[in-house]
Amino acid sequence: MARALAAVIFVMALVGCQVKLQVDTKVNPDGSGTVTVSVGLDPAALTQVGNLNDQLKVSDLKAAGWTVTGPAQASDGYTWVRASKPFDDATQATSVMDEVNGADGAFRDWKVSRSSSAWSTVWKVHGTVDLRQGMATFSDPALDKALGAKGFNDLVTQIEKREGKPVSDMVDVRVSVEVPGATHIYTPTLADRQTTTVAVSHARTSGLAGTLALAGGVVLAMLALVVLIMLRRRYARHQRQDRPAPRHAR
Repeated sequence: MARALAAVIFVMALVGCQVKLQVDTKVNPDGSGTVTVSVGLDPAALTQVGNLNDQLKVSDLKAAGWTVTGPAQASDGYTWVRASKPFDDATQATSVMDEVNGADGAFRDWKVSRSSSAWSTVWKVHGTVDLRQGMATFSDPALDKALGAKGFNDLVTQIEKREGKPVSDMVDVRVSVEVPGATHIYTPTLADRQTTTVAVSHARTSGLAGTLALAGGVVLAMLALVVLIMLRRRYARHQRQDRPAPRHAR
């Protein structure tokens, strides 16, 4: 998917279009989940590229277990191509991210974990997004070879000179991580000089702990009610003791 993105960017950047790249990781309550990689092109980029169904070859992705949808225009005006793949546990999640990443890609040390006890369940996603190489993040030796002797970096330089701005201004990157009860969104850029740390975690109280907490709340409420009744009775008793006796009683 990253190589497809790079190929699209080469064409669209020559005419100053805009492309979006999104990588979304969703973790379900049982620790399974889905990784989705999406590439969106604005109308100008789509016009320049032409028929995406003819341009993108996704048979290898499908053979590797990825589900590819699109191209389809969304309400934001972009035409999106999305590839998603499920995982059953933390180990598979790492493997799926490795497929997104390639041998030396932007997503490093990506780990998904789920731990449970009698009291709570904790979901965590940790990793690093490294875009310090800029557009070279999406290259590899095979692509360099296809582009000729000067390779990928020289093409990027030519694009930037022609447009008068860095290619990083033409590409928007969004990384989202969703675990039960929490969603974090990161927006690294191809101009970053530092890595982006992804750290998402959320703890949810288990049913037993929730029942105990509810029971504790009920007990406190009942105790407060008893104390209030006792105080009201004591106050009433004092009132009777302090009231002057009737004349006939005297």
